[in-house]
Amino acid sequence: MMKPDATEEAYERYHKEIYLYALSLCRDETLAEDLVSETFYKGFIASNRSEENFKYWLFRVLKNHFIDLKRKNHESLTLDTHDKFIPDKSMKEPAKNYIHKDRNQRLYKHLMTLEPEVYREILYLFYYGNLNIRAISKTIGRSESHTKTTLYRARKKLGKALKEDPYEF
Repeated sequence: MMKPDATEEAYERYHKEIYLYALSLCRDETLAEDLVSETFYKGFIASNRSEENFKYWLFRVLKNHFIDLKRKNHESLTLDTHDKFIPDKSMKEPAKNYIHKDRNQRLYKHLMTLEPEVYREILYLFYYGNLNIRAISKTIGRSESHTKTTLYRARKKLGKALKEDPYEF
């Protein structure tokens, strides 16, 4: 079991990334918060992993918990859309901040509407979760070559959606 200081530090360090990953899977804020809570609970009880492995392990625990809930409920947990998250990047000028916020909102909206679901997941893990191809392949349970191919296809599909958007990216 992790020490109290280590648990707080791990929570502070990984909470946002884990929450955003949960949100990318289920698109429901309340469910994402529950998934994150359960993930960190399991992480704090059972973890004796190194810092590098701990982050990957948290992503994997969250995904497994999501899959378990999906199976248990016999329904898709990805029904609600989520438009509220915008990465927190402050700028000095209000106009630039508004443009940056609008751009991120549109980008995130396009990301969350990508189908199939694995495209959203891989793009999220790569760009927002900062995981490498090897860690992503372990998280989704596929080979590295499959992950690379899927990432390529997801980028291509997202690029097409962005080109069709009247907003200039």
